[in-house]
Amino acid sequence: MFFNNFISSDYEFNECTSRGACSVSPDITSLQEVILIFLRQLAFYELKLSSMDVQQFKNKDVLIEGVMSLENTKEYTQDQLLEIISGLYSDLVKTRRLYTKTCNERDIKCEDLKFALKLSPQMTLAAIIKEGEKAFLEKYKKISPAQKNITEILILVIKSVCANLIVLQSYAPIENSSYITVLKGLNLLNQTRVSLDKIKKMIDELAKTDLELISLRNKLQIKTYGKVSQKSVSLSTRPGKAILVSGRNFQNLYDILEATKDASIDIYSHSDLLIAHSFEAFNKFNHFKGHYGNCMENCVLDFATFPGAILLTKNSAQNLEYLYRGRLFSAEKLPPKGVVQIKDNDFTPLIESANDAKGFAKGREMGQIEVGYNYDVLMAEIEKISEKFKSGEIEHIFFIGMSNYSAAQNEYFTKLLKLLPKKTFVISFSYHNDADNILYINLVNNLPLAYNLLHEISEKLPLDDERVTFFLTKCDANSVSNMISLKNLGAKNIYLSKCPPMVISPTILSTLSTLYNIKNTTYPVNDLENILNNKETGI
Repeated sequence: MFFNNFISSDYEFNECTSRGACSVSPDITSLQEVILIFLRQLAFYELKLSSMDVQQFKNKDVLIEGVMSLENTKEYTQDQLLEIISGLYSDLVKTRRLYTKTCNERDIKCEDLKFALKLSPQMTLAAIIKEGEKAFLEKYKKISPAQKNITEILILVIKSVCANLIVLQSYAPIENSSYITVLKGLNLLNQTRVSLDKIKKMIDELAKTDLELISLRNKLQIKTYGKVSQKSVSLSTRPGKAILVSGRNFQNLYDILEATKDASIDIYSHSDLLIAHSFEAFNKFNHFKGHYGNCMENCVLDFATFPGAILLTKNSAQNLEYLYRGRLFSAEKLPPKGVVQIKDNDFTPLIESANDAKGFAKGREMGQIEVGYNYDVLMAEIEKISEKFKSGEIEHIFFIGMSNYSAAQNEYFTKLLKLLPKKTFVISFSYHNDADNILYINLVNNLPLAYNLLHEISEKLPLDDERVTFFLTKCDANSVSNMISLKNLGAKNIYLSKCPPMVISPTILSTLSTLYNIKNTTYPVNDLENILNNKETGI
């Protein structure tokens, strides 16, 4: 169903290959190191000032957004990067100064950090990159390869927590407890010599916090947008002016629907916003016509063929083709190069662009797709599966998670599903066929819905049973945290599909295997043999 994704393991088919952006350049790595240095030192002073009851997390938004900027470094212009780095450095200097002043006023000895980097207003981006490169090389001279790898896992989980915190900001202010956990994780990076057990304990604490945030996200999105039901969503288009909304941010989508309800402009969802059609609040908009495109994450082909304006929501992955300047809009504080910024929720420029565009001349019939679920029907089906599992009629259950739908994964799971013995059963959030032993639940990569449903299923099916196997197929900022959360919830067997090295490196995968017994998929025949014959169970 979906093809042409950026983040996939089959590089010969994805768009990053054609654009030459599949690897992270040394310059980007150096800039990320600079940002990380300022973040971990800022976390140190934030914790110190909090313990002294002087300042309660004044830099909360700055720090969380700073962590997320690590994911999007390559998308910013030089001016934007300088703005991010200089802003973080300025906040670090101010926070350190306040801490030092407080120590002097109270006549106590400061536990200070030496600035790992010092910037000046005259420094160019090239000079900052050079400083970052030196710091990066110096850091890894002081720690062992094992500590380096587990530290990278720690950073990935911190990113996942911050990604969830960013989403939660659109619902309510961020509570201090989860933010403190992030601060503790970042502050641990200030220590050169720290035991692997201590880092792992911090990772597990962050993963637990991440799971709590995902649960909170689910409650708030249901409270805000209503209950989920099963819906048939049109993939067709009709003649007229149109706006495409891409990404994951429900509030951006809802706001543009409100702003255009009297404007004679049709709105189409794109990528992960397909699931919005199943929420009650979006059903009241008659001009929310359907879903456009064949890919799940910013596809150049979809953007190029859509004859209207495009809104990139702030939680969408970037990696944009800049050939469409003037038609791409975003409500982000720092939109990518070539993207017009929407300020103060004023969508006038976006609407004007849609009206100026040619729109759909004829429209096209494309069929429909089912999303969401009917809770009562689904739970009745789970009950039947549970009874068969208890009686032995079903001998093994497979869970297939959400996916980037890469060509390689499509091929893998097409073969896997054909090879499954009759006494096995699959509960899938992505890949499926018409077999009787497959239950397909299309949640369109909505992580909160998936985890909530998994919790409901766990009341009827023992997820910690050795006869249950999980396939995790989506590679993004949340992937590592999701694996660890599942493992900590008791999952015995977890397989991870191949991820591109710029998302999860081979050394990190090896460390995950050692620490959490996470396995990598190989070939469907081999993996099935190992699973069903208990050759690689995590008992």
